[in-house]
Amino acid sequence: GYVNGEAQGGAHFKATLVTQAEGSSYELVEARLGGSLSRHDVGVSQAGPDTVTSMRHFLLAGEGQLQDLHTKLSLNHPRGKADQLHKCIASAATGKGVFDGNVKVNKLAQKTDAGQLSRNLLLVPKATVNVKPNLQIFADDVKCTHGCAVSDLSEEELFYFRARGVSYDQARQSLVYSFGAEVVQDLKYEQLVKRIQQDVRDCLSRAVADM
Repeated sequence: GYVNGEAQGGAHFKATLVTQAEGSSYELVEARLGGSLSRHDVGVSQAGPDTVTSMRHFLLAGEGQLQDLHTKLSLNHPRGKADQLHKCIASAATGKGVFDGNVKVNKLAQKTDAGQLSRNLLLVPKATVNVKPNLQIFADDVKCTHGCAVSDLSEEELFYFRARGVSYDQARQSLVYSFGAEVVQDLKYEQLVKRIQQDVRDCLSRAVADM
């Protein structure tokens, strides 16, 4: 797992390069909440058959923050599996998230099973998320899925909470928190997860208070 919780004003640049051998598995779980500028470049190459790649990202862009993610995943051999989930919350008008994700299924990567999903929440006007998911398929016997969504919270979800006596602010905060928790809970260390959860709650409390 990779966690960035640097103080406001900090800048952090990171590169992760992975080459997977036959039959190997690679899992990346990251949560980025801190700093003013954070960028992560990820490059993964499946260099043998029967490889498994899982990437899960949660980015929270608050006041004056830019959270930037660029990923390249190359599947080159048969029976590869890949799953990527990117989630970003822009909780302030000066917060910005960027995702440029490329998944390339080459000609020899038959029987590949690959999925890429990017989901993004804009909690306030003028918050920004720039998303460019890209799935390239050059093999003909594959199972691949691809999706992207940028929105505020669903009014139907909010209504569900309101109908059960939960206040609007509490409902909104609960839904936003659970949005990121889907990724954060996959970090392996309980104390680290609790620390991140509290940082997220604090940030989202401020965001809700400013709405």
